[in-house]
Amino acid sequence: MKNKKWLALLVLVVIVVIVGLVVFFVTREGKPFEGKKVVVVTQVGPSIAGPVEMYAPEWEKETGGKVELVQLPWDELFQKTVTALSTGSGEYDMLIFPAPWSGDYMAPGYLEPIPQKILDKVDMEDVIPLYRERIITWGNTVYALPYDGDSHMLYYRKDLINNPEYAAEFEEKYGYPLAEPKTWKEYYDIAEFFNGKEVETAGQTAPVYGVMEAQKPKSQGFYVFFSHAAGYAKIPGNPCFFFSCEDMTPQINNPGWVKALEDFIRSAKLGPPEQINWDVADTRKYFPTGMSVFNIDWGDVGTISIDESVSKIKGQVGFAPLPGGDQYWDYEKGEWVTPEGGVNMAPFIAFGGWIIGVAADSDVKEAALDFAAFMARPELVKKLAVTGGTGINPARFSQFEAVDLWVGAGFDEESARDYLDAILTGINHPNAVLDLRITGTAEYQQALDVELNRALLGEISAQEALDNAARAWEEITDRLGRENQLAQYRASVGSWTGE
Repeated sequence: MKNKKWLALLVLVVIVVIVGLVVFFVTREGKPFEGKKVVVVTQVGPSIAGPVEMYAPEWEKETGGKVELVQLPWDELFQKTVTALSTGSGEYDMLIFPAPWSGDYMAPGYLEPIPQKILDKVDMEDVIPLYRERIITWGNTVYALPYDGDSHMLYYRKDLINNPEYAAEFEEKYGYPLAEPKTWKEYYDIAEFFNGKEVETAGQTAPVYGVMEAQKPKSQGFYVFFSHAAGYAKIPGNPCFFFSCEDMTPQINNPGWVKALEDFIRSAKLGPPEQINWDVADTRKYFPTGMSVFNIDWGDVGTISIDESVSKIKGQVGFAPLPGGDQYWDYEKGEWVTPEGGVNMAPFIAFGGWIIGVAADSDVKEAALDFAAFMARPELVKKLAVTGGTGINPARFSQFEAVDLWVGAGFDEESARDYLDAILTGINHPNAVLDLRITGTAEYQQALDVELNRALLGEISAQEALDNAARAWEEITDRLGRENQLAQYRASVGSWTGE
């Protein structure tokens, strides 16, 4: 009898152990990254970093992994991340970073190539070719996942520009109809016409500014300057814009670029006095209040403009590709050229988007790759693209095709189609300008940024500022190796036609 009791107890213990082991392995199978921590680094939110904070808990619950988010100010993000990667510190596992820094991250092999099984998870065929084939690759290797699609566009108050009360007055003064501007000349005529004019906004009458453009130093104001320069300095049929593809000579101080900086300085006088210290976060705060007629920015303003909690001009915003130059400087011929049709349209693919990579020195690569795919999955980025403040703009066919998605977010159908068409026109244009994307990109940008700020402050002329920047660019190129830089730049511009 006693033996039977011991036998029953033994059987019970065995059953408990077996059940425990089954539960352990089933749980382990369902949560493959239990105990793994993925350190993610990107810029200070809520833009870009915000979605990570919002959706990481869902991934953690599903996989057992943990996400630690490190947010760095824009002016520290590049230096701290590239230092960590180049020293092999293993400090960061997953990076959400600007595509233009690919030359510094991808070329040296600091990022892990993306396995096909991860690419399959995010439906790469749905990604627009510009982003799929150029933005996330280096050579023939994919080093990042698409997250955000970026290019600059024009926003304007259509309730003012389409208002017949102003049309007659404008045409009498400038000699042509008031309408969505196609050239920078028209842009400045309209800005000048409205600047300081008392207009009605959300039932209140107050003066309006002509423009709103981010111009803050050590930030992203230089991207707005590049958008001005594209129409004046991009030669149709020649993809080489920042440098000559013959010998890597900087073109940033040629007459087309100088004209653009003179315009950028003019913008400072047609916008709020504080604008010279405003980044895009500031312009995104104030343009939706109706403070200015124009705004140049990425696609983020579209979704912010329909958010009734912050926008006073919902449904009154027009969307357009960037204006072009009524002339452009042909540096090969050394002369100004009047384009056919009177407009040299050259949309600037500013930034190219935030993309997601995994550090090659990470000791949790599988978990980091899985979380990267989780954040880049089509159903999530669709939702993020129509949500104001996330920093995520469309880069997928499905995002552009689903007009009902944008209408459901708060656009009226006409505005939704207008918004999406403006973005597509820009990224598909055969004369579009791809952003700089070579080793040292951040250093080139910083050297230029210093001189832009001096010109905006009136310390030096536009020509002096750009001559100084061009000399600095030559020094950077020589230090990094002219032949290597030239090879990278030629490869980066390729023969892309926007198709």
